[in-house]
Amino acid sequence: MAAANAPIAMREALTLPSIDINPQFITFTHVTMESDKYICVRETAPQNSVVIIDMNMPNQPLRRPITADSALMNPNSRILALKGGSFY
Repeated sequence: MAAANAPIAMREALTLPSIDINPQFITFTHVTMESDKYICVRETAPQNSVVIIDMNMPNQPLRRPITADSALMNPNSRILALKGGSFY
């Protein structure tokens, strides 16, 4: 199928290492993307944190000191859903 007839158009919006995400955390178990609005990354070193990337402002990631098994942003509001872990 030619690219012009493809049902989906893809483009690279950013690379996670360009906003200081360690490549070891760029895996299916550490990164979630609910929609085109937010990306969440769980970092476990040097300290446990969740990085929230708002795709309207991708160069301003928000880091929070949270331990969680998984993290997911609500696509319609700034609500973070967490599974397991502990909060500081």
